[in-house]
Amino acid sequence: MHKCLQIAELFDVVCKRVLATGHQGSLAALCRTCRLFHEPALDVLYKSLESLRPLLFCIPTIVTIGNKITTFKELRVSDWQRMQYYAKRVHSLRVNDQEEVVIDKTILHGLATSPFAPPMFTHLKRLWWSNNSADALPLLCSLVNARLEWLILHDLDPMLLPRVVPHIISSKSLHVACFPAKYSMRHIHPDVFQSWCNLQNLVCGRVNDATLYHLATSSKLTHLTIQVDEKNDYGALMKLAGQPVFTALQGLDITATHTSHCIPILEIAELPSLRSLRIHSTETGLTDVELHQCLCLISYHCPNLRDLRMTELQVSPPKFPAGYIITFDTLKTLFSLRHLETLHLNTTCTFSLDDKELAQLAGTWLKLRALELGTENGWRQPSKITLQGFAELLRRCPVLSVVGLAMNAWAPDIDHRRPGGGIRRNGLEVLRVADSKVTGPLSVAAFLSDVAPNAEITGYEIGYDIDGTFNSQMLYRERWEDVSILHPLLVNLRRQEAVGLGSDEYSNDRE
Repeated sequence: MHKCLQIAELFDVVCKRVLATGHQGSLAALCRTCRLFHEPALDVLYKSLESLRPLLFCIPTIVTIGNKITTFKELRVSDWQRMQYYAKRVHSLRVNDQEEVVIDKTILHGLATSPFAPPMFTHLKRLWWSNNSADALPLLCSLVNARLEWLILHDLDPMLLPRVVPHIISSKSLHVACFPAKYSMRHIHPDVFQSWCNLQNLVCGRVNDATLYHLATSSKLTHLTIQVDEKNDYGALMKLAGQPVFTALQGLDITATHTSHCIPILEIAELPSLRSLRIHSTETGLTDVELHQCLCLISYHCPNLRDLRMTELQVSPPKFPAGYIITFDTLKTLFSLRHLETLHLNTTCTFSLDDKELAQLAGTWLKLRALELGTENGWRQPSKITLQGFAELLRRCPVLSVVGLAMNAWAPDIDHRRPGGGIRRNGLEVLRVADSKVTGPLSVAAFLSDVAPNAEITGYEIGYDIDGTFNSQMLYRERWEDVSILHPLLVNLRRQEAVGLGSDEYSNDRE
């Protein structure tokens, strides 16, 4: 054997490379090659498991009968010891109930109450659990211990969670905790959260104000995803007004039935470290005046924001569009966010923008990678943005990869070889056209094949303006379907023409 393979660190790199190729059989063969390879190869092979099955099938008496994993005779202590020989190497484990076969409850009970110490998974650090079987719950409780660093339970049945939470108190090693969004944690004493003193990422449902106060004063918390409602009066949090709060927070994701329930946190807290802000409402959105005030708060309190997303599920409130129109003046409040890379506004409001105003937005956010305005709810009224305005947006934002907005898509000149006027953005990957109106699918496809040859044209499946008839909705949808079919055909045609003319203008299409 070459001496370099006797270096443990180097052989560990080799094993990880083999595993990364997806050939677990090759890694298993390394375990059997020689004694020197056996232990380090086993460590890599069992370090991360996607299910319990590889461990269970280490025991000859455990078999699959029909759709159930069971045993045909009682397991002995030597069987559990054999399983522990492999289980002690597991650092990351996923357990779900989506597999075609289920594990017999006697085996699950045995795993939860193994007949010896130390416990089965002595080095487990990361646990993803989505098995909602009551028979598997004791095993989950046994795996939740003070050594865990990641605990991902967001797919767990909220009804089962109260039996699990008592097992994760005083976990100083816990860095990431994800709980079901529908599970309210208001009844949990704030001391439980305080005991997770090294928590960096928390995903949960509703919490009480005392807990929110503790989270605001945490110096380790970097990402927070919570739900709020009218019961949050923020009284405890207001005591921190003027003091540094959420000092390490980089990502904040808030969900509420009404967007207005999310705003008080932005009013109280200055968040200079925040990089990502996502606000979701499930029922009622903001008027244009309220949205203007909200964006002002965001611009003032989150000066280093890079990712801003607002989503409201309410589509067309009474008296729409009066009082629900986002204008250039509204979006201009975000001009101080010079580092903005993603702007996603899918609110109750519609938009009123023209080509010149869109160009001003693009000229401010030169680092913009994704711009989506009303791509899910639609604009629900005619857009003043044309294809020429879209091309100018691409010219001013060189790193754009996703664009979503409504346009008045009309391109009369299809004879000109470069209808985009020389503008081309090969990096644009997705164009979501929402409820754009389109005239002349062939000419529009020719234009888009020139300015955005690698873009996937999508998003036209949503409904159109509320005053439009069913026939007009289907007409525009069918035209955009035609554009999406013609676009790649015309791109290929342009490439063939470029090759025939000896041009290299399409040689770097994927750059």
